[in-house]
Amino acid sequence: MVQHLRSVGVPEDRVILITPPPLCEAAWEKACVVQGCKLNRLNSIVGEYASACLHVARDCRTDVLDLWTLMQTDGQDFSSYLSDGLHLSPKGNKFLFSHLWPLMEKKVSSLPLLLPYWRDVAEAKPELSLLGDGDH
Repeated sequence: MVQHLRSVGVPEDRVILITPPPLCEAAWEKACVVQGCKLNRLNSIVGEYASACLHVARDCRTDVLDLWTLMQTDGQDFSSYLSDGLHLSPKGNKFLFSHLWPLMEKKVSSLPLLLPYWRDVAEAKPELSLLGDGDH
């Protein structure tokens, strides 16, 4: 994935890898039973994927957000971060955002603004603000 991004001109310093979140096996097992199957994932295996992601980030010199570890810090109950034991809940998405935004902000803060600030766009004729002389 990182090699593909490189091949299309995206530098490593613009990439952020994110490990999978931990798996709440009890909740995921309930979701599996509802679908007529057995538990098909283990948190320990998800941890191996997270570790592989960390190694790739190190080898490729990219930033990484280690959700798997962050959500389990100090033995905290991470089940509320997951809607079904596997996928992020709204609270999990907020958790992800709160940790991802500082990394993203660091990467984009030095980028130039290519478009006018939204308040500077003329409501009646926005094309003048976007394509015109810039006085609107």
